[in-house]
Amino acid sequence: MLVFNPFDPVPQISLGEYSYSEEKAHSAQVDEWLGYDFSAEEQMGEIQKNSDEEYWFGLPVQHMQTPYTEIRSILELVGLSGGQSVIDLGCAYGRMAFVISRYFPTVKFTGYEFVESRVAEAKRVLASQDVDPACLIHQDLAEPGFSPERADLYFMFDFGSPDAIHKTLNDLRILAQRKPIKVIARGRSARAQIHKTHHWLGGVNEAEHFPHFSIYRS
Repeated sequence: MLVFNPFDPVPQISLGEYSYSEEKAHSAQVDEWLGYDFSAEEQMGEIQKNSDEEYWFGLPVQHMQTPYTEIRSILELVGLSGGQSVIDLGCAYGRMAFVISRYFPTVKFTGYEFVESRVAEAKRVLASQDVDPACLIHQDLAEPGFSPERADLYFMFDFGSPDAIHKTLNDLRILAQRKPIKVIARGRSARAQIHKTHHWLGGVNEAEHFPHFSIYRS
């Protein structure tokens, strides 16, 4: 059983050491300890009706977010070093911001999230943990003309529609032409697109595949 410890809220564990349901249950305890209020989480009906995109509306919070322990495992796997930067493309409630601040304090983090209420709640909670709320940005990644800033590592869940994911992968392709990048793709849609269409990422260097995510290097 993965026991929550407030003195080490996101312990470093081996991949597969605990079941996915145990990691999600542990994440719920971390969320409660941090003070997240998800009561307004699904006040998204109006946005959902007025948008052709798919932004994980109506799903339980623990279903749509990457467990804290998996985030730490990913960051340990890629071997982050001081001065590097990480961008979370679809950061939801900013879990990665907390993990980086706590365990990788010399790494710069930026998170983009489409749903404004999630950004507001994340900023409220992270500010109470002395995490700079400015690292979380309300942004539609599919907006024409928008491109994420340059970073060493990009993390992307299946944050939106296939077209939105394709557009973001094209944005990363342009950035990678100037400097090699690493991309963590979590979920089925992003990984499928990388292998079918974005060979600049999926076909150049051998990827590392895990049950819930893959690590790609340009």
